[in-house]
Amino acid sequence: MQTAKDERLHELTLAYIDKSQLQKNGWLMAAVAATLGILSETMDSALYLGLLPLVYLIFELPFQLEKRRILERYLSKDQIMTQSMLWLGIQIVLYGSLLMVILETSDLSLWKMTFWVILILASIYFATDWLFKKMARSGDPDFVSDQEVHKHVKYLEE
Repeated sequence: MQTAKDERLHELTLAYIDKSQLQKNGWLMAAVAATLGILSETMDSALYLGLLPLVYLIFELPFQLEKRRILERYLSKDQIMTQSMLWLGIQIVLYGSLLMVILETSDLSLWKMTFWVILILASIYFATDWLFKKMARSGDPDFVSDQEVHKHVKYLEE
């Protein structure tokens, strides 16, 4: 008998695999590459680097929407809204931090800029990830993190 957590992990894994299939479509990747190419010609390189995480968010959004739909069967609307808004807030904090670091370090060499981006963003990422998991688990005993879903997808692909 599957537990609620195993059932949720299975459904989220299937949703993530569907999203991965969407990403593998060549036309979609070509459209993103063309858009980024146009933007790279018209924008400063620091702003262009700041736009790259938007590609991640564009590809992550279908999974997050499907995840929200799946969680509607397991959680209350308040819990779903809390998790969704917390995820969105974390993405805004990470993206805003990346833009600020890139803009502030754009006059440094590439290696120094990379060092500061990694140092600052890694610490912010781990702090926000810890906060998200702590808050999400407090009201959801069967919480499944996105990292668990990614590990399960890799396990299934092997």
